[in-house]
Amino acid sequence: MSDDRGPVTGRRILTVLLVLSAAVHVRLAFGATGPVLAGLDGLVAAAAVVSLLLLLRRADGPALLACAVAGGLGVALFLVPGLLAVAQGRNWTAWLDAWAFGGLLLDAMVVRIAVFTLRRAEGAPRR
Repeated sequence: MSDDRGPVTGRRILTVLLVLSAAVHVRLAFGATGPVLAGLDGLVAAAAVVSLLLLLRRADGPALLACAVAGGLGVALFLVPGLLAVAQGRNWTAWLDAWAFGGLLLDAMVVRIAVFTLRRAEGAPRR
């Protein structure tokens, strides 16, 4: 199930997840309430596209790590503003937004699959 470029199944799953994550973050950037959030969503979408290109070009350790970092940025973009708003006693409406929550789930899956694929690729015997 693996070749020189790492486990095939993990790469395929990551490819689909990164495309979906980039699409969701582009949609969130155009529907954002403020310019800062729109810019951050745009940056996360760009990070997903760059890591996707790295994954398609060469699915080695650094490419898989870039995928995990891009997913981590998306998770942080959802959680950090929400936790700061709740800590200040304000209401954070993104917790109820289906697109934002879907982006969180996609980004969390990107991190998990990238880390598992990285472990499997690094643990595979070298030829």
